[in-house]
Amino acid sequence: MQLESLIDVRNDLGNISLGDIRLNRRCQRIAEALQDNPTASFTAALGDDAATEGLYRFLGNSKVEWQRVLDEHRDASWDRAIAMEGHVLAIHDTTMCQFGGESIRQGAFRTSKGKSGYLAHTCLAVSADGSRQPLGVVGMLPVVRLSVEQSKDSPGLTYENERQRWPDLVGIVEDEKPTDVDITHVMDSEGDAYDLLEFMVSQKFDYVVRLCKERRLLTHDGEVGLLKPSLKDATIQLTRSVALSARKSKKAPSNSTRTAERDERSATLEIRTTTANILRPEGSKDYLSALHLRIVHVIEPNPPKGEVPVEWILATSHPVDTPEQAAAVVDAYRARWLIEEWFKSLKSGCAYQKRQLGSLDTLLTAFSLLAPIATRLLSIRWFARNEPDRPATDIISPAELECLRLIEKRRKRPLPKHPTVREVLFAVARMGGFLKQNKSPGWQTLGRGFEEFQTMFDMFQLMNGAK
Repeated sequence: MQLESLIDVRNDLGNISLGDIRLNRRCQRIAEALQDNPTASFTAALGDDAATEGLYRFLGNSKVEWQRVLDEHRDASWDRAIAMEGHVLAIHDTTMCQFGGESIRQGAFRTSKGKSGYLAHTCLAVSADGSRQPLGVVGMLPVVRLSVEQSKDSPGLTYENERQRWPDLVGIVEDEKPTDVDITHVMDSEGDAYDLLEFMVSQKFDYVVRLCKERRLLTHDGEVGLLKPSLKDATIQLTRSVALSARKSKKAPSNSTRTAERDERSATLEIRTTTANILRPEGSKDYLSALHLRIVHVIEPNPPKGEVPVEWILATSHPVDTPEQAAAVVDAYRARWLIEEWFKSLKSGCAYQKRQLGSLDTLLTAFSLLAPIATRLLSIRWFARNEPDRPATDIISPAELECLRLIEKRRKRPLPKHPTVREVLFAVARMGGFLKQNKSPGWQTLGRGFEEFQTMFDMFQLMNGAK
């Protein structure tokens, strides 16, 4: 199943209620302008100095709460989840948002790069039907590294132990989701924490978490052993060939094989399953003595010479007794990369970190305004990759298509009579510098393309007398 229309701020923020009808309308106008020009500066997106001044007044208005704006997008995301038959993946991850300038923004903290920043701990909902269609942000916790005294004037959260943000957001998402929506929490290895696993197990939440730490376990003989050596006895449920994308090396040196550089290649993976009684960390008495976990072990038994083998150890609440069940857990984890794409969409496609705002409070309101736009950009790429032959009018209006047709004709690249989503996306991306030898446009290229196209479309409407 798939959504029938593209995500749009006109729908996500169309019913926003900020306690003042004028604020509601201004919020909607600002969001629409930013959606039309996602990478543009505020002045360029809004069109003139007066509209830009209105934006800054809106952001600085005490009645405008960033969480209230984000809640509108969250509710629309849950509505889309219901339309997707009520079962979604809730993908959790954290990104550092950093902003330049000589002074530190009020309420933010100085990052290691000397910039103003905060940690956006985010949960993105995507469909669980195998298509991994982006649905939207369903939770975000802004985390700041400030002293207790400094944090009093910050809208961000200060933790004595920042690991607590993981169970906190899980609990918030579970409390706020509609009763007719089932979710599976998906996390990379940063979610490998005993207290988080215990929380989800005790609350009977569904989850798929990648484990990275070596864990003590209670063997079938009642002895204390280690998890990783025990996996050699796991049951092979199926073998699967997958295409691995190329991965560049990190700028900073790392001893981790999880982020090692690799070329694009095909890999044959064994998917094995077992169960394990994981013991709580030594010296910790605040948690259950042991957790009974289902484990899916994904391993590349015969990697090419010189290549680091693929290996994932996944803990899950879902049954893994059949090949189909084991494969479903692996597919849920493989959807995790979408939240990294969403962060790129926010930062590059929406130029979030270039926004010149004076406080964390206003930066969070900007985050809330841009969240549905970042999801929209991600959805456009999703359609191009997964439904490339859908009619182009599913993502742009007939008037926009007419304008793009004229642009492409002038550039001697006429569009077909009935262009597809992929053909339109590539045409827009070319306006941002996309080269045909590249497989797909990057976020900056796509953002520049939409910005350029919107400028051309505004002129097109003006020349045709559009209001």
